[in-house]
Amino acid sequence: MTDLYSTPQRRFPAPSLQVTASPSINSASNTVVLALRPDASDEVLEQAIAAARRENAAVQAVVFGTDTTTAPSTSSLSECTRLGAALAEAGLEYAVHRSGPDPAEQILGLAEDHDAALIVMSTKRRSPVVKLLLGSSAQQVILEAECPVLLVK
Repeated sequence: MTDLYSTPQRRFPAPSLQVTASPSINSASNTVVLALRPDASDEVLEQAIAAARRENAAVQAVVFGTDTTTAPSTSSLSECTRLGAALAEAGLEYAVHRSGPDPAEQILGLAEDHDAALIVMSTKRRSPVVKLLLGSSAQQVILEAECPVLLVK
């Protein structure tokens, strides 16, 4: 008899969200996590690169399309590959990931898995009422992160 109340078992493993990575990313001893919106200012990437150089760290990046927790966050492959090229040009070890269904959980997961020294996150200025109604990935990351979070507008 089928148990309708249990969680379904996956037949196949979930696909990886990693789009591009440098060859030696798995040997990095320190990590900075970058959460980047495609419409963010260049300052966000500059701060992440500066932090990675300061910490002598690799960059694990997530490209996410929206900062709301109620809508799916899509990120284009072209944005991910463009970010990968910029990190390679900066001479850093890197991995760039597309956003999953919950960007905040993905960012926190990368930070925890790689024992991140810092999370650099781009945000979009929204009113407190909109944040209350729609939620915010940035708020969730700030509340749950176990390492410092640098928010850049």
